[in-house]
Amino acid sequence: MRLVVAGTFLVLLLGALSCATATQDSQFGGSNNSSSGVGRSLGATQLLETLQWPRGFKALSLSASAENQLQRIVFDDVEIAASVRDVAATGISLDGQPIGALMLIGVADPVIGNMSFVEGLKTAALSESETAHWGPMTGSITQSDGQVWGVLPLSSVVAVAVTAERAHLNEVMKALVRRLTRP
Repeated sequence: MRLVVAGTFLVLLLGALSCATATQDSQFGGSNNSSSGVGRSLGATQLLETLQWPRGFKALSLSASAENQLQRIVFDDVEIAASVRDVAATGISLDGQPIGALMLIGVADPVIGNMSFVEGLKTAALSESETAHWGPMTGSITQSDGQVWGVLPLSSVVAVAVTAERAHLNEVMKALVRRLTRP
């Protein structure tokens, strides 16, 4: 599990770095890499497609290699693949400058073995994390190598984001919370 999560974070970091040359998908106000499954609740792809980005923030395409790595990391692990309903990922820019990446994981079965999906992420990747509050929802945040990482469970979707500054991470997470808590 630790290797899978570390690989996932590496893909997000690589995706964020490769966003500078990406183009924006005008249909949804951003582009994403998604692998969809069937579900009754809001999925990762739908959440990303309907997200209202904060002022100045935009979604950017991930590079083809980052997309391929993401799919392999998530779906090559049998336990993870069995729990994942869909995945959507995008780079993030602020005023035209790449600042991070966001991955949304739709979780069909939130329990892997005896450990919840979110607890598994926190244990493996955010071992020295602190609690963070974004509106009425609670997640985890940590800093590593000049990057700010956040994990936020949103009902049946788990958001994992990396940005250059905590303020940027807060804006992205608050936008996700607003999307789920306001009609």
